[in-house]
Amino acid sequence: MLAAAVAVASEVGLSGLTFAKVAERLGTSDRMVVYYFPSKAALIEASVAHMGAELQGVLARAFGDVPRSADELVAAAWPVLTTRSADKVFAVFFEALGLASAGVQPYDSLVRVLMEGWAEWLAPRVAARSEAARRRQALAVMARLDGLLMLRSVLGPKAAQAAFEASVAGR
Repeated sequence: MLAAAVAVASEVGLSGLTFAKVAERLGTSDRMVVYYFPSKAALIEASVAHMGAELQGVLARAFGDVPRSADELVAAAWPVLTTRSADKVFAVFFEALGLASAGVQPYDSLVRVLMEGWAEWLAPRVAARSEAARRRQALAVMARLDGLLMLRSVLGPKAAQAAFEASVAGR
């Protein structure tokens, strides 16, 4: 059921994620979907959380076990985040982010929890002298990657790649 919801969200976005579309994909009734996800908010939250967990797994493999500098983390993440499957995940994320910025529930609380979780997950992977410095650097890595990915989404892969290369060369 969750896999079907994630597939629908990837294809049509969060605004198009409905009980009916998930049920249609599974060949069942809306009521069956509602049994597992009692509200649209629950359906959205589960779908976004699942997509985030899958992406985290991919990034964990790219980052390895040894803490790295912020620049090294950005460089390791970039090739992983610039695939067609990652583009779909980030299209959903940016949609949720836009709705969160407008104060729309459940997106405002969902995106905040998601971003805090990412920062907490990323901080131990950053080479820094203190916990506070790791947290700041983790946020900086997130800001750089999200900015580059937003350029990719809006201006296209070539513009984002050029910006990535300039950000790496400029350091």
